[in-house]
Amino acid sequence: MTEEFAVQGGAVAKPKILIVDDEPDVVGLIERTLKVYGFDTLKAYDGIGALDLVSTEKPDLILLDIMMPMMSGYEVCEQIKANPQTQNIPVVCLSSAHTPDARAHSLRAGAVELITKPFMPAELVAQIRRYLRIESPVE
Repeated sequence: MTEEFAVQGGAVAKPKILIVDDEPDVVGLIERTLKVYGFDTLKAYDGIGALDLVSTEKPDLILLDIMMPMMSGYEVCEQIKANPQTQNIPVVCLSSAHTPDARAHSLRAGAVELITKPFMPAELVAQIRRYLRIESPVE
């Protein structure tokens, strides 16, 4: 199920996705799913770690849990969008909150989408492809 991505300098460039969640099991599940679909992944378990990785690694897209201790996903997203160096990185928020307010707050913070947990892996991958403008393979 892996796929070819754009060639850069003779090597295949795989999109790099930063996964941010305070639950290691969730991070592991998402990471395994994305690797099956040919994405490279980075992991952070809190907002501070996420902001550090965003500034040093410049991921192509960020999957960001909203409810985390110390710094919420909303705050992390706002800081990413306030930085001219990172403001164009798409942020997809993840949350178990199934409320219109959670969606509205995510969008106000600068996210492109809110996906509610639990989600289907195919839905997550489809949204990632959408925001990275990657065409889905014909199956």
